[in-house]
Amino acid sequence: MTTAPPDRETLWQEAFDLLIRRQNAPDNPVTLRLIAEWRDRSPVHDGIWREALELHALTGRAVGAAGRIPQPPVRRIGRRAVLAGGVAMAAGVAGLALVPRLTAGARTDVAAIRRIDLPGGGQATIGPLTAVTLRAATGAAPGADLREGLACFEPSGAAPFTVTTDGLTLRSLAGPARFDLAVEGALSVVSVGAGRVQIGGAGAALACVAGDRLMIDGGTGTVTRGRLAPGQFAAWRTGRLVVEGEPVAAVLARIARWYDGRIVLLDDDLGAMPISGVYTATDPEAAARAVIRPYGGRLRRIGPWAMVIDRA
Repeated sequence: MTTAPPDRETLWQEAFDLLIRRQNAPDNPVTLRLIAEWRDRSPVHDGIWREALELHALTGRAVGAAGRIPQPPVRRIGRRAVLAGGVAMAAGVAGLALVPRLTAGARTDVAAIRRIDLPGGGQATIGPLTAVTLRAATGAAPGADLREGLACFEPSGAAPFTVTTDGLTLRSLAGPARFDLAVEGALSVVSVGAGRVQIGGAGAALACVAGDRLMIDGGTGTVTRGRLAPGQFAAWRTGRLVVEGEPVAAVLARIARWYDGRIVLLDDDLGAMPISGVYTATDPEAAARAVIRPYGGRLRRIGPWAMVIDRA
C-alpha cells in the first residue's frame, strides 16, 4: 500500500515553517540540514521552496506572527487566500486571508456554483467559496445566513424571506423575489432582479426595487445607489463579474473565488482605488490583470498557484 504524496498546500506551509526557522536562526546547522533534506525529497519540494523564498522576499507581511501563512480552516475550500498588506482598505476589505470560517451545511469549493432549495419555496444559487446556513420557517419567516461570498436568492413562497450577513439584514416582501448579495469583508453589494427588498443595518432603512443596485461600505457607512443594465443581474452565475465603483481589493477578492491559489496584493493604495468594468472570472489571471491595468498595476506569477500584485 502506497501513501499519497502531500498536496501543494501542505508543502507550501512546510516550506514557510522552515523559512521562519531559518529566519530566526540563520546559521543554525540543524535548520540548514532540515531545509536541505526537505528540498531533496523531490523536484516539487525544491520548486515550492524556491517559490516560497521569492514570495517571502517580495513581502514578509505574507507571513503571520506565528510564522504561518493565514489559512482558512477547511482544506477543500482553502486553496486560496487574498493578502492585502495588512492595512485597512478604504472599503474595509483588508487584512490577511479574506476567507471566513465556513460552518454552514451548504458550501462550495473554488470556482464551483451550486443550486439549493430554500425553505418556504424557491431556490438560491451559491457562488464559489461561499457558505450559506438556511433557516426553516419554524415559528418565524424562512431565511438564510451568508457570512461572505456570493449568493442569489429567488424565494417563491408567500412569506417574506430574510437574509442576514454581518451588519445587514435583507428582507424580501411577501411573494416571489430575486435578489443578489455579494460580500467581501465589510463591503456588501445588493442587486434586485425582481420584487421588493428592504435592507436594515446600513444606517437608515433602505428600500430596493427591481433594477436597483446598492454598494454598502460597512467600514465607513457609505451607501452608493445605482441601476442595473440589462443582463447584469447576478452575472457571476455565468462567470462574468460586473463591477461599478468597487475597490480593487474587493474585486480581486471576488476574482480569487475562481482561482485555485493565492492572490497577494502588496499595495494598499492600489487596493483602495475604485474600478468599474466587466471581467471574466473564469480566467482569473486575465481578470486580475484587467482590474489593475488602469492604475499601473503589475502582476507576477509564482508557480502555477500564486499571483503577486503591486505597482511598477
